[in-house]
Amino acid sequence: MARVYRYGLIASLAPALAFAQPAALRVVARTEARSLWSMRPVQARVGEDVTLAVMTLGPRGRLDPLPERASVRWRRVVPRTEHRDHPSPNPGLTSFSNAVLFGPRHGRWIGYDRLEYDTTPVTAGGPTLSVRDAGADHGGAGSSWYAAEVALPDGRTLRTPDGDTVDALGLSPSVMRVSFRTGDDFLGWLSTYFHVTSVFGSNGGTDATHQTDRYTGADCADVMVGALRASGRRAVRYTSVAGIHEYAVARTRVLRVEPDGSLRGERGAVELRWSTDVLPGDLVTIDYADAGGEALPRAWDHIGALVADRNGNGVLDGADTLRHEASTGLDDTPLRHAGAMRVVLWRWREGLR
Repeated sequence: MARVYRYGLIASLAPALAFAQPAALRVVARTEARSLWSMRPVQARVGEDVTLAVMTLGPRGRLDPLPERASVRWRRVVPRTEHRDHPSPNPGLTSFSNAVLFGPRHGRWIGYDRLEYDTTPVTAGGPTLSVRDAGADHGGAGSSWYAAEVALPDGRTLRTPDGDTVDALGLSPSVMRVSFRTGDDFLGWLSTYFHVTSVFGSNGGTDATHQTDRYTGADCADVMVGALRASGRRAVRYTSVAGIHEYAVARTRVLRVEPDGSLRGERGAVELRWSTDVLPGDLVTIDYADAGGEALPRAWDHIGALVADRNGNGVLDGADTLRHEASTGLDDTPLRHAGAMRVVLWRWREGLR
């Protein structure tokens, strides 16, 4: 684990630094709750002040400050939502996927897709950068990645790890990530996945190195599990839509979302009331009934989490807000977002809520 130092101590060392050899640079962070500089990613509440700085990384993880006359230009690493520079493994599609999309082989593993990134300048300059949210959308929630370019007094220009620093699973953990959440409940932790790349069939060598644990990629089921794991429930394993029963209990039989947004079961109309039958954070598994068995052969195609009674009528219907992994990333949309749908309502088991 990298060493961390109180700012007063590292600042006092600055005059003694000598950059005789090329230095490895890293973005480090500290927060209101974490006063030590660290290379570890940050999890914070929206509005909490996170301060970033650049330091040199020496032998055995030693962190030292930049020389006094170093100039820092900050950059933001932005995940792309689709292929631009490299061909998709699924011909005719641009979305990122580790598995076959659509058809009789839908979901079959084909290997890690090559994820893409942009690196854009940050208008604010100076030796440190203060951030309090992930952007103007989603109430400031989501994840952002930061890099920097440093001009040293001796004329050299060095960069921290940035959008070019990738491995098979996506952006390297050496690129500083700052994740902001709206609250400490499940939906709050789920909100940290805004701006994370949507990758169908997201995966990893282990749960701890999974793309979703690393915030480099997530599909519809993995992002739900990833939010639980980010909140500290590390015993929960990544699974598929079909495996969600291991962690959640079905609250309804199969229902159909009608064109007018109402719910209908085998015996007719079904009314599920918010605050009693339905709670924020309940899950919905979805079968896209209009897609046909050939395009989406699995029994259940998708999963999301209910957020709110969007139209305020007190009853769950197609207009209410569903947070789910769309092709461009996590998004809040109406429950009825893609034609005819069959759904089942679920709730996390006791101890996971």
